[in-house]
Amino acid sequence: MENLSQAQNLNGKKIFFLAGEHSGDLQGSIVIKHLKMIAPELEITGIGGKLMQQAGMNCIHSSDEMAVIGIVEAIKNFKHLKHIKSDVEKWLNKNRPDMVVLIDYPDFNRMIAEYAKSIGLHVLYYIMPQVWAWRSGRVNKFVNAINECVVFFPFEVDIWQKGGTTCNWFGHPLIGTAVPSASKEEIREKYEIQNEQKVIGILPGSRTQEIDYILPEVLGAADLIADKYKKVQFLLPLASTIDESHVQSYLKLHPEINVKIVRDKAYDVMSVADVCIVTSGTATLETAIIGTPMVVVYRTNIITSILTKYFIESKHIALPNVIADKRIVPELIRDEFRADFIAREVSAILDDPDKQKRIRQGLNEVKNTLGEPGAGNRVAEHIANRLKEFNASNEQ
Repeated sequence: MENLSQAQNLNGKKIFFLAGEHSGDLQGSIVIKHLKMIAPELEITGIGGKLMQQAGMNCIHSSDEMAVIGIVEAIKNFKHLKHIKSDVEKWLNKNRPDMVVLIDYPDFNRMIAEYAKSIGLHVLYYIMPQVWAWRSGRVNKFVNAINECVVFFPFEVDIWQKGGTTCNWFGHPLIGTAVPSASKEEIREKYEIQNEQKVIGILPGSRTQEIDYILPEVLGAADLIADKYKKVQFLLPLASTIDESHVQSYLKLHPEINVKIVRDKAYDVMSVADVCIVTSGTATLETAIIGTPMVVVYRTNIITSILTKYFIESKHIALPNVIADKRIVPELIRDEFRADFIAREVSAILDDPDKQKRIRQGLNEVKNTLGEPGAGNRVAEHIANRLKEFNASNEQ
């Protein structure tokens, strides 16, 4: 009856969502799907990917157009991003949604937030920028541009409340969603993995630029690992945003290694892998939740790498390490991102059962800090309740 009541109260209400990349598309889709269950007639428009569209959002642009990494790439794509920004501002001004929900993608979304708030729209920011990791001076700029925020990690609440905005934490949405589709035994059988084979997961990122920067070096490490462990299966889960032919162009340069491409089954790969080689980002947290030891890697263009070196304030880049405030899993970035270093770290984990146990224990402790399943649903319910409050206020 509560859902029906909310649906009646939210008829005619409009929300604009904006997620500029694949991880935001996933999180936005979870919220939108539950919002549509609460209020099927709610009108949801915005920018996102296939998942948000499937959840019920009408897209005015695709997030695939915006998925760039690094300062140089952003400059190259500036003209197109400026065009998208103009389209969003025109849409907001014409349609006047009851709420604007911005997901991650901080530099672009802050500009949209500033415009939306300036014309009197309510701005909720979901997944705030990682000011605890770098560019902490952004706090005031974001606080001034929004009405409220919802964060991923409990320690972030204090940061944003002290900054002067309303902030809520409902748990992390990956808890309860980052789960494999079947048992380890069933997945191993599906991918024809032999009992004596070592399994290495390769997660090179969800953007083409990440593939270009990261996959060649990781495949070089795979060559070294395959030389040491004669029976080894590499599994590479491919994000929906990546064309398989693009990855195959790199695999052809390493014909001696046994790499099996798996489409959209990252959690299955994480669950059966003995070790994963993971590009820094959301995938490191997903791997942590599933509990698999990993080596975290990252590389971008040389200019961005040099500049960010002076801005990063966190001691760690891998989310499990950041949350734990200690080194649970190895990180290889910049000069340390080398095939021989990656292979060395993977071997150190494979050859040491005690090390594997310590890593799994540390990852489990991180998982236990992230709340209970259903966070995305609770965010949707928060949004629905906020819209009901607007209704009640307007009726007075």
